[in-house]
Amino acid sequence: MRRVCLSGGWLVPMFLWAWGCGGNGASAVGIGGDTGSGGSGASGSASALPCDVADIVKAKCQNCHGAKPLYGAPMSLMTPADFAAPAKSNPSKTVADLVGSRIHDFMKPMPPPPTGPLDTSSIDTLDAWLAAGAPSAKDYSCNSTSSSSSGGSSSGGVMLSCTPDMQIRAKSAFVMPKDVPDEYICAGADVTVAEKRQIIGVRTAVDNATILHHILLFEVDSSYDPNPAPCGAGGPPNGRLVAAWAPGGNDLELPPEAGFPLEGTKHYVIQMHYSNLMQLEGQADLSGFDVCTTTNLRPNEADIMAFGSVKFDIPAHTELDLTCDLTVPSAIPQLKVFYAMPHLHLLGKIISGEVQHAGGGIVKLSQRNPWTFDDQYWDAVDTTIGPGDLVRTRCMWQNSTPQNVGFGEQTSDEMCFVFVAYYPRIVLPAWNWAAPAASSQCINTP
Repeated sequence: MRRVCLSGGWLVPMFLWAWGCGGNGASAVGIGGDTGSGGSGASGSASALPCDVADIVKAKCQNCHGAKPLYGAPMSLMTPADFAAPAKSNPSKTVADLVGSRIHDFMKPMPPPPTGPLDTSSIDTLDAWLAAGAPSAKDYSCNSTSSSSSGGSSSGGVMLSCTPDMQIRAKSAFVMPKDVPDEYICAGADVTVAEKRQIIGVRTAVDNATILHHILLFEVDSSYDPNPAPCGAGGPPNGRLVAAWAPGGNDLELPPEAGFPLEGTKHYVIQMHYSNLMQLEGQADLSGFDVCTTTNLRPNEADIMAFGSVKFDIPAHTELDLTCDLTVPSAIPQLKVFYAMPHLHLLGKIISGEVQHAGGGIVKLSQRNPWTFDDQYWDAVDTTIGPGDLVRTRCMWQNSTPQNVGFGEQTSDEMCFVFVAYYPRIVLPAWNWAAPAASSQCINTP
């Protein structure tokens, strides 16, 4: 626990950020004289949601389930008729039936983080309305403000103060087949710089918000085919995760005193997750990432390291609850931490990280309870990590498969990482971003 192991790397992230449907750029709510767009297509007060319900749905649901469903959402949630319609995923049930279930689903809540889950008051309001049969409003005089917008900005609404000067894209757009409801697509992109630069900001550029569910960026060791083609959900072989985005996500901007270093040629793979449950035809997408770089180098080089574990085994049909501790050795300088993000795969249920400072006090780095594979985003942190501090990571999985599952890059494998973005960058000989996770001492909590 006191010694840093300098082992090989698997997943070198530089920055990952928020997502979750809801929040920014919500579409118009069917209130008063507004027109709903879903199951009924009716206009006027007959299509109105009650005011208290409308406020919740507009704030928490309609960024995806608006007049024009976005980000793979299969239906609008604009009017009572939309809620009364048969669910596309299960036509034997209504949309209202599934809404009532999902807002209470602890492991896969709707709306997902960071927009959700809903607070108790909102759940009670929706429960009462759904139990009454999801009726239209009786009073159409509420003062909700409507908008004709069908979605927020490409990156979730928070704008960079810098101007992106670099694009990372596939060679050509991918056209989603009409009869394929769900697909992971990968494409390579190389970036070469003539002189050393620093990355100071990243924006996700969403081309087709109708079908793009989320998008990841990996760094790889050699050039990857630039033509978009199907790939596994776990990412490219030997891929090191750089960025992640999904609806509701924000642009990422580094502190003014730090930047991620960029030199020579970097090889990237863009992985897009598409959802086309509505079986739309001719949907093409060329989403990617826009990056701000500068040659006016900042005083600190930023970096990412991971706490957690790379040594665990989850027995078949068994739950594993692992707590991993690392006491920061004296060779590590005092570090400033400004973001943190946890990462598990599909079997994950709970993950958290915290710093127990040697001088006293505990600072939470990040927590997802419950964990959902699609809800990966940065948490803003303002703390330090230095010699003598103890960093504790908890990872819990539920393995319902007939095979034991251990650490690995594929989606069928598992991970236990709490990534932190920090500066100044550690420059010890043979330092590796995964050294903290490889050095942790872990115990299984019964």
